[in-house]
Amino acid sequence: MITAKDFLDKWKKETYGLVSFDEKIIELFSLSRETKDFLSKAGLPDSSPPFLTFESSANGGGVRLTEKYENAEEEYSKFIYVGFTGNGDPICIDEENDEVLYFDNENDNEEIFINSSISQLAESMIAYVDFIEKIKDVNGKKAFLERNATQDLLAWIANRLEKIDSDSLIQGSFWEEELSNYNKL
Repeated sequence: MITAKDFLDKWKKETYGLVSFDEKIIELFSLSRETKDFLSKAGLPDSSPPFLTFESSANGGGVRLTEKYENAEEEYSKFIYVGFTGNGDPICIDEENDEVLYFDNENDNEEIFINSSISQLAESMIAYVDFIEKIKDVNGKKAFLERNATQDLLAWIANRLEKIDSDSLIQGSFWEEELSNYNKL
């Protein structure tokens, strides 16, 4: 797994920026030390392919989901809100196991698994940015938006994601859905 320092060294900050989380608030949550350190020392990208946006503590991130959405039921209090998907679905960290997931607003807030940890999410985003650069090199600058990737490059990113987090490509997961979009053309 990638460390906070390694993430800061590898992330394309000039392109995608970074947001920070208030260490004092993060420390109040029952998250692992690794997750707390990652959020407070590295933070997360301001935005990242594929259409993920993260919000700093100053902009409403790093709080319980029930704090972000006051009408959320109490069962959602174990989720720490950090951002949202391109569809506006909230991205959260499960306080019980540090897993990263989002709630699919269009499907009765179904929990959709993203990664097993925040560091694996960070490493997966780095790999996905590399993938986008590769498909643009092969198929032109609109390749990502047009979902135009060779089977070799799809196999490459699937292998990278699998090595980073063996659960990241389980049926119905965020990354499995993302890669399946390339086969729908």
